[in-house]
Amino acid sequence: MEFSLIHRTDALVLCIFLFFAMVIMVPLGRMAGRLWKYEENEPKGGVNSLLSALFGLSAFILAFTFGMSASRYSQVRDSIVEEANDIGTAVLRSDLYPDSIRNAFHAEFKQYIEARLSFYNNITDTMLFNKAKSDAAGAADTLWAIATRQSKQPDMLIPSNNMIPALNNTFDIATTIEMSLYARVPDPIIYMLFILALVTSFIGGFTSSGMRPKDWFVIIGFAFFSSMITYITLDLGRPMRGIIKADMGKQAITDIYKKL
Repeated sequence: MEFSLIHRTDALVLCIFLFFAMVIMVPLGRMAGRLWKYEENEPKGGVNSLLSALFGLSAFILAFTFGMSASRYSQVRDSIVEEANDIGTAVLRSDLYPDSIRNAFHAEFKQYIEARLSFYNNITDTMLFNKAKSDAAGAADTLWAIATRQSKQPDMLIPSNNMIPALNNTFDIATTIEMSLYARVPDPIIYMLFILALVTSFIGGFTSSGMRPKDWFVIIGFAFFSSMITYITLDLGRPMRGIIKADMGKQAITDIYKKL
């Protein structure tokens, strides 16, 4: 699966960078404030109110990004659960066929499920991910060929009327999941989130009256919690890659595989 640089980079790495960058921006802002006052010899006026506005804008962008990430997480999670149900239904309907045909279905279902599990386990490995897609497509073609061939038999009307819709649902939800994984929070929104965090830290240092030792506890705490919230937001938007994984349906698919 192809991703931009910011999406290929681990969310934890991005947020560690954000933490240290925010901490550095505060003294840089303080230095800029001293230079400004020395050169212009003017009060900073409405800069403090600008800082409050930036805090509000940062909170808005963060909430917007979190909403998009949470929506994507829920969509992927629900789709994988739906896929497990669709595969289970198709496997059960293979029991409507004679033993020889049922065994052929089961053999191909095993291949298909193996490929789908590999698909989920190798999201970040482009080569293995594409191989899993290819293997799943091959098994799907074989399953469909068996079903369509049996549908032409005069005594297979009832099994075929049940199996074909089940297979169709199974293949459709796989496509839906793949497209959901490609969908992501647009890069400009993430860049804006990082830029606002850095600018807020800079202006916070710019408007400060001094950098006392106790002030560093507040600065580091602000940078830490901002980075952690950003990390959770980014991780939530990567439902099959990070710590917060939307893979509860994988266990159900694995259970079906074990029964074949």
